[in-house]
Amino acid sequence: MNSTRNSNLTRGASIMVISVTLTKILGLIYIIPLSRLIGDTGMGIYSNAYNLYIILSTLSTAGFPTAMGKLISERLALKKFGDVEQIYRVTMTILSLLSIPLAALMWFGAPIYSHLIALKDPNESASYLTWSVRAVAPSLLVVPIISGLRGYLIGFQRLEAPAYSQALEQIVRVVAIVAGAAMVIQWNKHDPLTGAASGAAAATFAAFLGALAALVLLLFAVAPVRREAKPSRADGSTISSRTALKTLYHIALPISIGSLVLPIAGIIDSLTVQNLLMFKGLSFKEAISQYGILSQQAMKLAQLPMAFAMAIGSSILPAMAHANALRDHATVEEQVAGTIRSMFFMTFPVVAALLIVPVPIDRVLFRTTDGSGIIAGVALMGVFSSLELVSTYMLQGIGNMYRPVRNMFIGVFIKLILNLLFILPFGILGAAFATTVGYLVSSTLNILAVKKYGRMKLSFWRIASPSLIATGFLCVSMAITNWLAFHAAVHLIASDFWLRTWQLTAALLVGAVVYVIASIRLHAVSANELRRLPAIGRRFARLAERIQPRQSRTV
Repeated sequence: MNSTRNSNLTRGASIMVISVTLTKILGLIYIIPLSRLIGDTGMGIYSNAYNLYIILSTLSTAGFPTAMGKLISERLALKKFGDVEQIYRVTMTILSLLSIPLAALMWFGAPIYSHLIALKDPNESASYLTWSVRAVAPSLLVVPIISGLRGYLIGFQRLEAPAYSQALEQIVRVVAIVAGAAMVIQWNKHDPLTGAASGAAAATFAAFLGALAALVLLLFAVAPVRREAKPSRADGSTISSRTALKTLYHIALPISIGSLVLPIAGIIDSLTVQNLLMFKGLSFKEAISQYGILSQQAMKLAQLPMAFAMAIGSSILPAMAHANALRDHATVEEQVAGTIRSMFFMTFPVVAALLIVPVPIDRVLFRTTDGSGIIAGVALMGVFSSLELVSTYMLQGIGNMYRPVRNMFIGVFIKLILNLLFILPFGILGAAFATTVGYLVSSTLNILAVKKYGRMKLSFWRIASPSLIATGFLCVSMAITNWLAFHAAVHLIASDFWLRTWQLTAALLVGAVVYVIASIRLHAVSANELRRLPAIGRRFARLAERIQPRQSRTV
């Protein structure tokens, strides 16, 4: 029985990891067609509306699935089925009641929020932004309930349905985003700005459709679980509603606080970037277009490595927790070094590509070159955001849950100060710089905390230097190939789009070959560390075993 349960739990955890990875990838891919449909202005409107939605949905949901799952799992172990039902009813009641005022706040507060986005031209901002904010408000009626249902199933260690619901929610949302935006753009061909605003509203409304799909799946999944538990409930609950709620919030609150960091950073950008750009002299349309490029194109590209960082971090957390519990500091140190090497191996080439070939990337993905400078300006953020994420997992693995939250808030505060200092003189690049420095500060504080609380004497420069040298070879080879490919084909390929596609493909292929070979030869990453990488790890590991020089390496 235990082996069957462990097998089901392992299978459910694997499905959950795959689902989260798929969700993250889809969350990056849809930006490309949506940007082409609604343009930079529409993307700016969409980003502003979604930033408010994310912070309100985080307030209503973050921490509840984990807290509910923990409490239910504990009561199930003691066979207190009455308590399980009590926790379920109390949680679902509170979440349902909480969803109504939050949805109302977003709906009725939309004009006020829209005015705050552009204080120099509040009426124009409200006319285009208000309906995008209101379109996503109904989602807040559904999302809290979804979080409660997921928490209930997690408590029973039924991870498959929560995982499938996440994937289904994102798939329906992405399809609805693209289809809805395309439809309303056709209806508003006569007015591009109105079309962009309508397309953004259709895109934000897609969150509600995705949430509805997930809700239906979860309701069908929860019903049989409750039926199975109900006949065994011979006695009533041993805890009151007040005690259940107090215990729930005691667990959920710290998780919610940590989850609020990134949404707060998004709101800070929404309230500062466009206002400061308009005070600099840009019109509302120009300011929101530049913000759309920064938030939904450049930053999404810079965050590509975070999908790998999340997979690496989530896999290393339990292993580090196990080694730390045994006081095996040597193993913890070895795991930290290997994880950081793997993270650098995946992150550095993305940063190099964004720095060296931003024009072809922008042209091929978004059919414009207006954002190439912003893409290059935000490239380094990818390293520090991935390092922050991985080091957060490390700190959690060694039992320090609150330090990364504090460090992230410090980074957000630094970002706010630098926004105020650098956007006026440097424009949108000042915002990109502020974001990068914010992540630099928080990731550095995290790494220092890992060394302190993990009792390590790692040389992070020694860990990073082989990957940096390999990245140097990558940059040189990519820059040369980029130049040669352009000048070899500029008179042969008439279409600028296909010319840039050829240029980008050649640069990336040559750069990738050079980087992989250089990284393996320089011991930037080992075969065992490569195996932990998702999707591509085993193939790279086999290559490393063939061509990597045999030598000892210290960390």
